[in-house]
Amino acid sequence: MSSPVMSRNPYFTSAGVATKERPGAYQQDPAYGYAEYEGYPRYTQPSPEGAFTTPANSMTYDDAVVKTATLLAVTVVAGVLTGSLVPLASMLPLAIITSFAALGLGLFLSFKRIVSPATAIVYSAIEGVSLGALTFALNAFYPGVALQAVLGTIIVVAVAVGLHLSGSVRTTPKGRRLVYTVAMAAIIFSLVNALLVWTNILGGWGLRGGGLGIVIGLVLIAVAGYMLIGDLEAINVAVANNAPRNFAWTCALGIVMTILWIYVEVLRLAAIFADNR
Repeated sequence: MSSPVMSRNPYFTSAGVATKERPGAYQQDPAYGYAEYEGYPRYTQPSPEGAFTTPANSMTYDDAVVKTATLLAVTVVAGVLTGSLVPLASMLPLAIITSFAALGLGLFLSFKRIVSPATAIVYSAIEGVSLGALTFALNAFYPGVALQAVLGTIIVVAVAVGLHLSGSVRTTPKGRRLVYTVAMAAIIFSLVNALLVWTNILGGWGLRGGGLGIVIGLVLIAVAGYMLIGDLEAINVAVANNAPRNFAWTCALGIVMTILWIYVEVLRLAAIFADNR
C-alpha cells in the first residue's frame, strides 16, 4: 500500500510498463503529455519517425530524494517557527484548525494526476504549522516527548527503508488492501475520538488512552511503516514507467504524508506513556 497520492496515480502502476512481450500502439494524451498503452499511461515523446521514445528528462531516484528532503525541510521550518512565535495558549486551537485544513488538502491532492511543486510545498507548510503547534503544546505538558517523537520516527523510517532496500519485506495486493482499510478506519476513528474529547463526552485521550491507546498506536505505526515500504516500491515503478521529472513532487508528497503520519502516532504514543507515569 502506498500513499493515496501515489496509489491513485496510473504512473505508479506496474501495468504501465511496456515490454517486448507486450508490444502495442501508443496514443498520445495531449492533456498530460503521456501515451496510452493498453489503458495504462507511460510518459513518452514522439520521435521524428512518429514512434514514441523515452524522454531524457524522466524522473530518477535522486529527484524523488531531493524533493522529499525539500518538503520535509519546509515542514520542519514551519513547525519550528510556529513553536517559536505562537503563544502556548493558542497552539492547540491552531493545531486543530490546520490539521483539518491539511486533511482536506490531502484528500483533494489524492485525486490529482499531477501534484504541482507549489501545492506540495503549501501542504507541507500547513502540516508543519499543525504538527509544530501540537508538538510544542504536548511537550509543554509532557517535557521530552518532542525529542522522543523525532527519534522514534527516525528509527521507524530507517527500519522501513532498510527492509525495503534489503528486500526482506515486499508489499502484496492483499496486504495493500488490508493496510488501506486499516488506514481509512484509523482516520474515521481518530475524527470520532477527537469529537468525543472536544465535547467533553470523554476526557483525557478518549478512546486512545491507556492500554488500548498503546496497542492502537503500535498497530498504526506498523501499518504506516508498511505503507512507507509501499511508497518506496511505487517510486521504483514510477521510474520504470519513465514518469516525467516533475512527478518526483508527487512521489515526495506521498512519502512525506506517510512519514508525518508515523510522527503523529509516535508523538501520541510518547505522550500516552508520559501520561501513564
